[in-house]
Amino acid sequence: MTTERAMPRAGWDRSPPDPAVLDPAFPDTAVARIGSDRHALDQLYRAHVDDVISYLARRCPDPHDVADLTADTFVTAIDTAHRFDPRRGRPVAWLLGVARHVLLRHFRTRATERRAVARISGRRLLDTSDIHRLEERIDAERRAQRLLGDLDRLSAREREVVELVDRAGLTTAEAAQALGVTTGVVRIRRHRAHTRLRTSKGPSDVDV
Repeated sequence: MTTERAMPRAGWDRSPPDPAVLDPAFPDTAVARIGSDRHALDQLYRAHVDDVISYLARRCPDPHDVADLTADTFVTAIDTAHRFDPRRGRPVAWLLGVARHVLLRHFRTRATERRAVARISGRRLLDTSDIHRLEERIDAERRAQRLLGDLDRLSAREREVVELVDRAGLTTAEAAQALGVTTGVVRIRRHRAHTRLRTSKGPSDVDV
């Protein structure tokens, strides 16, 4: 099965989930099958596409980028499913880690011709209503961030931990998996973030 055939239309396909496909508690054992089993891929996509969109919408102001990066995340997940280790956390934690790497790669290469062509191609898949829905999602995520407190007072690393643990609901271990750091580092960053939000102190120059 090729990646192109297996990949669901990411982000803007909001049709009601098929109960025969959707499994909110996506089984750990199904991750390894997403490259060869369309049903397993559909399960993963429908169970966690909203988590991926929320993660990306908090970081990208352009709905076209959110749509493209959501698709890239699931394509990359197919290629890297063999790396998933259920002992380190749930599939959603692993998938958000994939999304993070996809986003970092996007930021590193966005000026290249390859990325420019890919973005232009992706935009042809979006109509006006698609763009409007993603813009609403981006605005909603920004409003939710303001409700959490003045996150601008946090360093980028502290803010990322708050978003994964306090917003996305990951455990400390799962956030560590997604970020590629130890659980101790996550606890330190989260403690500093909560202290900063409580005391209204400005961000320090020291980061873990």
